[in-house]
Parts: sequence; C-alpha cells; structure tokens
Amino acid sequence: MLARIMVYVAGLLLLAGCKLELPNLGGGISGPLKVERVEFQRAGGPKCPTESADVTSENIRCASLRVTYPKVLEAGNPAAVTVLNQFIQSQLLEYSDPDGKQPATLDELATMFVNDYNAVPEAMGLWEMERHVEVSFAADHLATLNYSESGYTGGAHPFSGQRYFVLDLDSGKQLTLKDLLAAGYEEALNEAGERAFRKARNLPSDASLEEAGFWFANNLFKVNTNFGVMGNGLAFVFNPYEVAPYAMGPTEFTIRYNDIDSLIPAGSLLAPVAR
Repeated sequence: MLARIMVYVAGLLLLAGCKLELPNLGGGISGPLKVERVEFQRAGGPKCPTESADVTSENIRCASLRVTYPKVLEAGNPAAVTVLNQFIQSQLLEYSDPDGKQPATLDELATMFVNDYNAVPEAMGLWEMERHVEVSFAADHLATLNYSESGYTGGAHPFSGQRYFVLDLDSGKQLTLKDLLAAGYEEALNEAGERAFRKARNLPSDASLEEAGFWFANNLFKVNTNFGVMGNGLAFVFNPYEVAPYAMGPTEFTIRYNDIDSLIPAGSLLAPVAR
C-alpha cells in the first residue's frame, strides 16, 4: 500500500500585485498588451521537505510542480483578452492521467502529477516539473509567447523543451507562417533557415547534415513550425530529439528579416515589425 499522499500548497496562487505594462520592459516590447504575472506552486508525496524535518537529498520522496504565466489584462481588442487567457491555460494544462483524463485547472494538474509519482513504487528522490510562459515580443497587433518546460520524472536524464506561439492581439488567434508570409514561401524560407541553422551550429555550407548527426528527411534541411516573431527576425527552435540526439541539445537560430524581405507582404501583420 502506497504511503498516504501528503499534499501541501506553497504559494498556491501568488499574484505579482500590479500590472506589467510591457512597453516599460525594454526593447522588443511595445503595443497594447498588458499582463499580470501569476505563479502557482504545489508539491506532494510521502516525504516532502516542508512536511518532514528529517528530509535529506538521500531520502526525499516528493513531486513538485511550479508554473508561472502572464494573465492578460488588456490586448488590442477586449474580446481577445479571454481568448488569449484561454489559450495560455490550454498550453499549461497539457497533461493526462493513465485513463486519458486531462486537467481542467492547475490544481488538478498538480494532483495528477503527484498521483503519478505515488503510483510508481520504485519512484525515489524528487520529481519536478516546471512550466513557464513569458512574453518574448509584443507589437501593436501581435505578440510572441515563449512556453518552456523542464523537469525530471525518473530515467537517465531530465527533460526540457520550449515552444513559441505567435498570437494576434486583436482576435486572440494563433498565427502560423502561412498567415504571415507570402504564398509559396517554403523554399526560400528553408534556404534562409538552413544558412542560419548552419551558422548556429558552426557547420560549413558543404557539410552533410546527416554526417554531422542531424536527422532531416533525405538529408534536406526544413524549418519546423516552432517559431516566434522577434524584433530582429523569426526565431526558431529545434528541441532535443527533434532533429538530433539528446546529447546534442536544442538548436536555436534566427532568420533575419532582411534575408526574407521578399516573403513578407505589405499587408501582413509581420510587415510593420520587419520594416
């Protein structure tokens, strides 16, 4: 019989206490978006630090969840505020229990995570999961969110990854490359992307991607859909295991706007940012 789950709340819902007016945060942040930072922490298990005075790194048995995210207060359109907040929550709550049930709240997410820990008889030490959403860039009509996740749930090594989301501040809709670039953009974007990728990885232009350890179909580079709009270009991320072994880590690179200027239509939401 597994030990009784002892759940405690550590700063269950901590609000920053004031609006973050993003235009005051420095370069790359402007426009109508205003947010408030929210932090959620919870842990549980048979032997968590705040529940037992004799807990050490050797005998700890605990699962810990920490989440931070922006609560949108104002956007380009009042109706978009609800849509944006719902989108952020949908990303934070990506999880399911063994029966496929998904959490509806952060509190349910924490309970599922702790229950999963307690359901593993051999689970020793500390399980951790951190999820963070930050505003990486904001302009008059769009913003880029960076979602990062890291932690450890047993096994040979920890897990980590990040995703970008570009959102329309007037509608709350997630924007894709197809929404921002001219029709038929793929070939030219992949060419510019490969140059930026090789530069980030210090690979000569004639070096084989496959021989360098990367997994691209037919040894041909192709950008993914994990991109963010930034002040100086489109930022892309390949997470561990996506195109290379875990040991090679993630690959981050930026395609500068002047390298893809012909792909940005005048009417695109990207045009005011890029020019």
